[in-house]
Amino acid sequence: MELTEYPLLHEVDLMLTLLKVATEGPATIDDAAERLKRNLESVGLSSPVPDREFQIYLTRARDRLVHAVLLAPLGDGRFTITPRGVQALSDHPGGIDDSVLMNFPEFRAFIEAEAGRPVKRIGSKDNAGDDDPRIIEFDQGYAAFQQGIGLQANPYERDRVMHLAWENGWCEARDDALRAEKWADRSTNI
Repeated sequence: MELTEYPLLHEVDLMLTLLKVATEGPATIDDAAERLKRNLESVGLSSPVPDREFQIYLTRARDRLVHAVLLAPLGDGRFTITPRGVQALSDHPGGIDDSVLMNFPEFRAFIEAEAGRPVKRIGSKDNAGDDDPRIIEFDQGYAAFQQGIGLQANPYERDRVMHLAWENGWCEARDDALRAEKWADRSTNI
């Protein structure tokens, strides 16, 4: 079961919850999970998944916010919001997703390292005519496979082109891994 099927549980909502919880002082993933449950209860919904699944999705979102330097880990399982995080929350009160995080060089460097190739920021001068936003989602999907994240963790709505681009990136990474495995098998038989 995917969290993205539920209102208030999309990646944007997860990141927003993490940032808001961190504005109250040092926070934990459990604090954010409790906030999400209260948000759901406030609109008459119950938790659609076990606590462990909430923690997995929140941990992934927290790590992305840490790579963008919007949150800072405190080393004991807690995290705090950074000045950049406060500014991003102010600039994007409706939520933050990877399209916002790609504006931060640290996050782009993280995605590039995971993808094994440079990614371009939409609208930047070094993009000369390359305005296809699906490149970012493709690279995110590629990196997700390399991180061991399953295909079902696609953060985009199913009826969006970004969902397909992410899925294509994930599948390309899987195919590359399978090709590399076959090559390794052949080379040992030579």
